[in-house]
Amino acid sequence: MAINKTSNVTIRDEIDRKQVKYLNKDYADFKRSLVDFTKFYFSDTYQDFSDASPGSIFLDLASYVGDVLSYYTDSSFNESLLAYAEEKENVVSLAQGLGFKPRLTSPAFCNATISALVPADSEGNLDIKFLPRIAANSSFGATTQFDAGSFLTEDICDFNDSEGRTVQIFSRDGTTGLPSTFVVSKKAKLVSATKKITSAVVGNPTKFLKVPINDDNVVEIVSVTDAEGNTWYEVDNLSQDYRFQDTLVSATGSLAPLYTIKTTKTNRRFITRFNRDLKVELVFGSGTGDLSDVYQNPDYKSVYDSSYLQNMTNVALDTLNFTNSNSFGLAPGNTTLTITYTVSNGLRSNVPSGTITKVTGLTTLNETRNLSAADQGTFNTMVSSITITNDEAASGGIDAPTVEQIRQSAIGFVNAQGRVVTSQDYEKRILSMPSKYGAVAKAFVIRDDAINNIKSQTDAATRAKESVDPEDDVLYVDNNPENTNVNLYVMGYNNDNRLSVLNNTVKSNIKKFLKGYKILTDRVNILDAFRVSIGINYSIVVYKGFTVQDVLARCSDSLAQYFDTDNWEINQPIIIDDVLLQIAKVDGVQSVTKLNFVNKYQQKDGSDYASHTYDLEFNTTDKIIYPSADPCIFELRYPQNDIVGTGRQ
Repeated sequence: MAINKTSNVTIRDEIDRKQVKYLNKDYADFKRSLVDFTKFYFSDTYQDFSDASPGSIFLDLASYVGDVLSYYTDSSFNESLLAYAEEKENVVSLAQGLGFKPRLTSPAFCNATISALVPADSEGNLDIKFLPRIAANSSFGATTQFDAGSFLTEDICDFNDSEGRTVQIFSRDGTTGLPSTFVVSKKAKLVSATKKITSAVVGNPTKFLKVPINDDNVVEIVSVTDAEGNTWYEVDNLSQDYRFQDTLVSATGSLAPLYTIKTTKTNRRFITRFNRDLKVELVFGSGTGDLSDVYQNPDYKSVYDSSYLQNMTNVALDTLNFTNSNSFGLAPGNTTLTITYTVSNGLRSNVPSGTITKVTGLTTLNETRNLSAADQGTFNTMVSSITITNDEAASGGIDAPTVEQIRQSAIGFVNAQGRVVTSQDYEKRILSMPSKYGAVAKAFVIRDDAINNIKSQTDAATRAKESVDPEDDVLYVDNNPENTNVNLYVMGYNNDNRLSVLNNTVKSNIKKFLKGYKILTDRVNILDAFRVSIGINYSIVVYKGFTVQDVLARCSDSLAQYFDTDNWEINQPIIIDDVLLQIAKVDGVQSVTKLNFVNKYQQKDGSDYASHTYDLEFNTTDKIIYPSADPCIFELRYPQNDIVGTGRQ
């Protein structure tokens, strides 16, 4: 027994003394370490380490497995970090874990004019009983060569409201000469969205039930109701038991304040997020529904107690969550959920002006039960005469962002911490604006005192400056610089994914969106950034053995990728040496003999280049082309035409 005991101790000590390396990462390192390990500890057992020996097979297999496991270990770790993840579903998942909600598509917005032929009464006046009242979500279509999707009215368009309504005589009675028909027109706001409805049958209640929406390009969940008629509300997180809503106190403003805040319990609630298939899914509560520990009417008597103080020392204060429980709302059960949502066609919805002309789904809210048969026929004729045309190009639509765009937006969202103070905070907040409000492609923020004077550009500027509401941010200004003013320069995309100005509908949405985050004393001026259209002329010498045309094509492709709009920001300078490097690193290029930048503008080059000129040579210093003092962005608008290269061998 003593011999066996001594033998066991000797073997264990020998194992403990064996040196194992844990820093190996690839196949060669694993193989080298295994060979050294075998030679050192098993020198009497095995000596043949040639590639053809049987023992080398096992060493190769072990090295192969180690190499594969090392790769997947590194890859898994990288994919768990937002800064290094490459898979889109992982980046989206990590961003959502930080509270950021990516948008995979955004609708376009525009203003349109709806017109109808309305008959006159017996005295030649407008017969108001035939004025249409068009319901919200009435649908219209665009006459384009591609499918731009539907455009819905955001609000009720009531022709009985004289504000913003125009009336013109269309025809007169041949006998009396009195007007017999009028053309009545009214403005309406449109959003590029198609409303869809789906249903989900729910059995027994399930904690944190997930209901996916099997559709692409979902913009917004409009409503969720169950078979019993209960409404389920979307919240930012499931621990949010209350939502605040405004209750009108005085419509005339004679009493202050105009509104008071009312807390509304949202026991039936859900959140939206993207699953691993990048589909929108609804996540419902845990099913407990226990709200006994919720502070129903938060005031100093009900919340300033030891229980509340203890809770608030352990968690961050949330003005929408006066609870210290783990109740996350009800879980639906034994019912059918009816989910109404909207989808958009993204970039294809950015249609030019004058193209939205089709009436596809018109709904009127007029009370017609008391009309006679003759009047009913007249009313139907009026409805059939309704036409529409968009006065401005639809803008704001955008397709799914790239992985890098999602990553950077999420990082900026976390750094902003729900407030906008610095210029970077403003930029990130605008770029993370919910897709239902439209999309901003580029944003740049600078304090008003950094620019001496901002010129008024439209008549709307005068009206904006006359606003008496200090919270009503202006769109265009011409004022003395103030350090409390923030100038926000924005740009969007048209349907060809090229830079364009945003219309006033999207700008108005930006203004309203920022009010929930900006400092009270900040006034935000929403302005259009300038475009500077450029062209590139270059010459190269090609190595022998390469085809000149092939090398030129690859050089032009490299420049087009470098100047891709997604890679450029407002006020970003052009570093000429970086452009030279892009050409020089193309395989087959021996040297770059010429590189010139030229300014493209409408008066000379036509098309839709920028309407103003920019002296590139004057603004070049130390091989850097600087943007103007008024924020601008350089664009290579038509790479196939704006890049001209020549080559020789």
